[in-house]
Amino acid sequence: WRPSLEAAAAGIATAVFGDRVPVLMGKSAARVHRALPRAGAEAWVAVPRAHRPVQLVDRDAVVRFVRRDVASLDATLVSTDLGQALATTVEQTVLDLARSDPRSADPDAQEAIRALLPVSDPQVLGRLADQQRMRATLRRLEAMRP
Repeated sequence: WRPSLEAAAAGIATAVFGDRVPVLMGKSAARVHRALPRAGAEAWVAVPRAHRPVQLVDRDAVVRFVRRDVASLDATLVSTDLGQALATTVEQTVLDLARSDPRSADPDAQEAIRALLPVSDPQVLGRLADQQRMRATLRRLEAMRP
């Protein structure tokens, strides 16, 4: 048995940064929100200070750490196969994915956005976009809504 990549990433990040500090983000958050069916070879975790990537020894995968103000992220507790971890909310995840893929060139990011955007709260998206200076990202997302 092996834990999911997202659970392993959350566990590693928690061991380094402490409980309830690291936040699964981007495609990793999309996976725990069940917006992406396939695991990739990278897990993404928001952390308060820089850390080198960690190559997993049990599979061809790496945990990447992104320095962010984790306290300002909209995060929620999620269950993983190793216990609970923080992950960005659906709305934060949609904004992060859209900002990281402004030209819609990443098929996995676009798949996750298409899955999460219909269940995201437009008011929460607007509030987060205002707080995090992502108004242009929000405008691109609004153009995608049916």
